Amino acid sequence: MKRAIRASSFALAMAGAFLQAAAAGQSPRQVRPPIKTPAEEANYLAYTQAEAVASFLSALAARTPELRVSTAGRTLPTGEYGARDIFLAVLAGRPAAAPADLDRSKPTVLFTAAQHGNEQSAKEAALWLLRDLAAGDLKPLLAKVNVLIMPQTNPYGNFRDVRANELGLDMNRDHVKLEAEGVRAIHRVFTAWRPEVTIDVHEKGDDYYRVSIGCVSNANIAAPLQDFSRRVVLADVERALKGKNIAFFEYLVTEELGVDTSSGAARPEERRGPREEMKRYSTTDLNDGRNSLGVFETLSFIQEGASRHDLETLKARTAWQYSGLRAFLESVAGHAPEVVKLVGGLRARLLQRAASRADNDPVHLRMEYARDPAAPELRLRRFARGAAAPAAGRVLRVDKKAGETVTAADFVPAPPGGAGVEDEVVKHWFPNVRPTLSVTRPRGYIVRGGRLDIVETLLALGVEVGMFERDAVVEAEAYEVTAVVPSAADYEAPATIDVAARAVKAPVKKGDFYVGCVQPAANLAPCLLEPQSAYGLVRYWKFNLVPEAGGLFEVLRYTGKD
Repeated sequence: MKRAIRASSFALAMAGAFLQAAAAGQSPRQVRPPIKTPAEEANYLAYTQAEAVASFLSALAARTPELRVSTAGRTLPTGEYGARDIFLAVLAGRPAAAPADLDRSKPTVLFTAAQHGNEQSAKEAALWLLRDLAAGDLKPLLAKVNVLIMPQTNPYGNFRDVRANELGLDMNRDHVKLEAEGVRAIHRVFTAWRPEVTIDVHEKGDDYYRVSIGCVSNANIAAPLQDFSRRVVLADVERALKGKNIAFFEYLVTEELGVDTSSGAARPEERRGPREEMKRYSTTDLNDGRNSLGVFETLSFIQEGASRHDLETLKARTAWQYSGLRAFLESVAGHAPEVVKLVGGLRARLLQRAASRADNDPVHLRMEYARDPAAPELRLRRFARGAAAPAAGRVLRVDKKAGETVTAADFVPAPPGGAGVEDEVVKHWFPNVRPTLSVTRPRGYIVRGGRLDIVETLLALGVEVGMFERDAVVEAEAYEVTAVVPSAADYEAPATIDVAARAVKAPVKKGDFYVGCVQPAANLAPCLLEPQSAYGLVRYWKFNLVPEAGGLFEVLRYTGKD
């Protein structure tokens, strides 16, 4: 009696590999299976930890000549969790172990992920993207772009599955003070490699829009960058995700009408009655990773993936994140020459503007969200509130037509609000940002030699700082504080700070510091060093920069000759 023999899928795969190896003149032992990400190895049943990230990067680098991996920083140890490395992966068609090795005719794109430790799919998607660029079907993109990936910037938060880092800091509110080593590592990488494009990967709530990408919002960043971001990149991403049935919309923030919580200040809870809500585009703040890099005239973005923050949905939400990042990178690669020209031109123009110090080219220190009369309302889609959850709490990942096969892989857990979707009309829609206080850019600023805390922070942010080589008397402007009401919370600017500028002959000593404004940080330096800035060092209690009424602000504006 003869028995039918059926080849298993494994046998067929091995036979295919053997034939491919033979055709290439290789022995079968030289063919290696595709490398899996740590999440794939774990079948998405566990969150990837720092040790697995290190092992994965090492294995991938060993087989990928286009990949270089280095350590960009190291977290602080705690009693329950030791110090961990923060890795940088550099992918380029011409291998680059240092910034000078990059082909700068191509745009360089920096991906940072998992600043918030409990937003786990950000890291998993970044590792997936890294693998496909190094050894998968995205590798041809390296002919058009250079890619930098920091897949895990908050190992402690990932380990504990909490938002904060080992110091209890919200890292994405630390891009001015720079107390978190993960944030310092991001700025070291940015300053050294100076990418044209950056994107910071996060998670939001369980939103109908599975992927959202936001662009810069601070008015000091050149408007053409925001225009290109929306008109080209976000439009490309939306089209690509629509083809995969993944709902997309630009990232929006919802909060109480008349309240701005973007500073990150820890306010005591106030008992208030119910208030109406408003929506806006993220934040104008510079302690946010996106704007802190965008202010260097960078195409800078944030991606937020929908999430229930549970293991059951990790695979699905990682796939959404990956699809968004892939579409994003493909868009940048598709417009590579335009990106290089746009960013390079605006960065050069910023230096020219700073040198001219024109009155009609101010630096904006305070801003407010504003309505757009041409678009008073916003129409969105959302999960129906209070809708009954579907049977077994699961819904189809994509639409299926009558007669099509449905498998278990086609289902994902239903959103908490149920499967129903409804229209939403946002009546309090504030899409614009309007400057409310601006100053002309000086030649530079003078910081006393004893303020090493200020200078060290400036340097870590990529601000160029010089030093006076001898004692001198220079022309400057001093700010006299005429009225001041200190802030009630750290991270917030004083509630009131009125100043009067007056010309002075200021003595400077050898060892005092000089921060010139004709530099890539031409917009950032005034935002950090002006006393009335909503984004400055004055807002952080650590620096103790708020004088009493009648006192002088200790940082001087230099007005003399270069």
